[in-house]
Amino acid sequence: VGRRVQAERQRQRPGRQRRAGAASQALHIMNAQVIQLEDGWNKLKTGGVLKIEEILEDASGGVYKHRISTDEYSQLYTTVYTMCTQKPPNNWSEPLYNNYCEAVIDYLTARILPRIKEKHDEAMLRELVRRWENHKTIIRFLSHVFKYLDRFYVKRLSLPELAEVGSQKFLEIVFNAVKREVRTAILELVRRERECEQVDKQLIKSVIDIFVEMGGSRASLETYATDFEEMLLSTTADYYSRESAKWAGNDSFPEYMRKAEDRLKQEQDRVANYLHSSTEEKLLKVCEEQLLQNPEQQLLEKEHSGCEKLLLDNKTEDLSRMFRLFSRIPTGLPPIANIVRKHITDVGLALVKKQSVNAEGDLMPYVQELLDIHDKYTELVGSGPEKGCFQGHNIFHKAMKEAFEVFVNKDIGKSATAELLSNFCDNLLKKSGERLSDEALEDKLEKVVRLFGYLFDKSTFSQFYRNQLAKRLLLAPSEVDSAERSMIAKLKLRCGAQFTSKLEGMVTDMNLSQDIQSAFAEHVKDKELELDTDLTVQVLTTGFWPTYKSDELNLPKEMLQCIETFKAFYDLRTSHRRLRWVHSLGSATVVGKFTPSGKSKEHDLLVSTYQACILLLFNEADSMTFSDIQGHLNLPAEELKRYVLSLCVGKYKILTKDPAGKEVAPTDKITYNAAFSDRARRIKVPMIAAKITQEEKDATRATVDEDRKHAIEAAIVRIMKTRKSLDHQKLVLEASTQLMRHFKPDPKQIKKRIEDLIHREYLERDPSNPNLYKYLA
Repeated sequence: VGRRVQAERQRQRPGRQRRAGAASQALHIMNAQVIQLEDGWNKLKTGGVLKIEEILEDASGGVYKHRISTDEYSQLYTTVYTMCTQKPPNNWSEPLYNNYCEAVIDYLTARILPRIKEKHDEAMLRELVRRWENHKTIIRFLSHVFKYLDRFYVKRLSLPELAEVGSQKFLEIVFNAVKREVRTAILELVRRERECEQVDKQLIKSVIDIFVEMGGSRASLETYATDFEEMLLSTTADYYSRESAKWAGNDSFPEYMRKAEDRLKQEQDRVANYLHSSTEEKLLKVCEEQLLQNPEQQLLEKEHSGCEKLLLDNKTEDLSRMFRLFSRIPTGLPPIANIVRKHITDVGLALVKKQSVNAEGDLMPYVQELLDIHDKYTELVGSGPEKGCFQGHNIFHKAMKEAFEVFVNKDIGKSATAELLSNFCDNLLKKSGERLSDEALEDKLEKVVRLFGYLFDKSTFSQFYRNQLAKRLLLAPSEVDSAERSMIAKLKLRCGAQFTSKLEGMVTDMNLSQDIQSAFAEHVKDKELELDTDLTVQVLTTGFWPTYKSDELNLPKEMLQCIETFKAFYDLRTSHRRLRWVHSLGSATVVGKFTPSGKSKEHDLLVSTYQACILLLFNEADSMTFSDIQGHLNLPAEELKRYVLSLCVGKYKILTKDPAGKEVAPTDKITYNAAFSDRARRIKVPMIAAKITQEEKDATRATVDEDRKHAIEAAIVRIMKTRKSLDHQKLVLEASTQLMRHFKPDPKQIKKRIEDLIHREYLERDPSNPNLYKYLA
């Protein structure tokens, strides 16, 4: 390089003093002489082109027996430089360029191509790789020797650079002549590797790299894609089509999936080992199409090992693999989701059918089974990536939702699931119910609310839940439980504030009642009033609470005095409010004095208001008939029987009945049991539980239906007020959409409410189009 630079400087500055030395003198003499084309080219061909060819030809295992010295290289470069910088007609730039091209062509035609074509299969591939590496070395060397051509002549005339000419000629003369045989040999090696034979991966990679490099200096993959990749994809499709058919016929679905997953991994590794990275997506797509997409339906429906069988046997590992595989193809998941939907629906309907046989029994285990099924399939579907077999994919959440909506909305006998879910919550939340830790209770309530989400009839649940919440709040009037608040918050989150407004109002009433009670106690103290007994009152807002029957109970004087005192106090605090006493929800603590074995003994009896009224009658007489008690209290006979029996034939026999038995006649004699005794001082006397009659259920449903009428009308008016005019179908659709959060309205109900609103002059029909409604302001 130093000599080359020196030569250039000498040529450019002939008057400058040169360094002494034999080499410089020789260079000066050469520069001074004109080099003829034939002489110069012979020197370049013999000392450069042919010599480098011979060196590479004689090389063995990457070891060169001969080399071109720096002086030889420098002389070659200087020769090219001189021939290109001589003045016309001795400027040989163009002939040199042409001679270079012809030399490359001759070399490739005479020496390289025959050597490659005389060999076959792997030997041919190795020869091709060796010849291509040699060719690149020759071109690299000659490009340096002829660098001056590239820098000036080629650049000035916009000709292909020398290195590019070398690659292009290899493509045209050698590569195009042998590419079919080469491709066939590579594809055979790939096939053998797929058959688990050992192959030379580095050799395949080297040949593939040649296909890529044939794209030229612009790194185009056109040659690779056209001459190799297309055939690779085609043979891959054929290979896996045959493999798929063989596996599908012989193997179970899980075995097939294991093989398919393994093969897809092998193909990914194959790309990493020797194919171009751009092939990965296309290759995997072909494999997925043949291994998964084409045989999917056949695989999923395999009789003893298909998707349905995997779900029945809860094969989570196989189900996870199925999801991983079939999520790779665009149409892979919908058929699986359909099978999952059908499976869950079948499981649920089987449970409904089984329970319907025992529709009159305890239905709480049925609700627990529903929760267990929901837990199972929620875990199966999963909640996100890497969680559950189906990783929380939306299509499976949708399938599960649709399946549960089918059987959760089936009635068991005469009981709707909405009612059963409410009863289940009642068992969990009432003080005497199942004892759970706070975390376990919270978890179970959350599961109930998720199941509640599938109900079309949410308003029925709301009505039953409200009735039961009322009893829980009033019969255990301590501070409102955090679990109650949590449950209301969950329902509010799912259905909106309107759905829980009454429930929240009930809880608020209980808190306000505590404040009123404190104020009443202060009032009694300040006024120095003396009451015959302590009194605790809960003041409830009529609009929030269920409707309770009024009675004409004749209260004992002790209670009557307390009530009148509280009424006077309340009237002072508020105006325009009227108190209506609901004694059926009240409770009392009565001190009972007994003489078991002649010894005096007292018990604190925790009883309902009605039971207390019955017991207080026996302060006046030790015994009386049932008709006498009814006459004193003025209660309906059927209701009074329950309260009397709870004191006579229950766990604690505070009274006795003659004749004994669970039937009560007007003439039956009820007597104070002076011999009553129990270990506990404080006794909670249970009621004879009144079964919820079908009439009460029907009454609840009638209330729900009435509420729905108002909800439908309100939705219609809201829509029409905004839209001013709307045709029938759109109005029904919009109203249904608004109401779906609370219940599934029947289009006939909506039509009936529209007619009623027209009659009441909220809407009118368009005179020219009976299907068009207009809002009347």
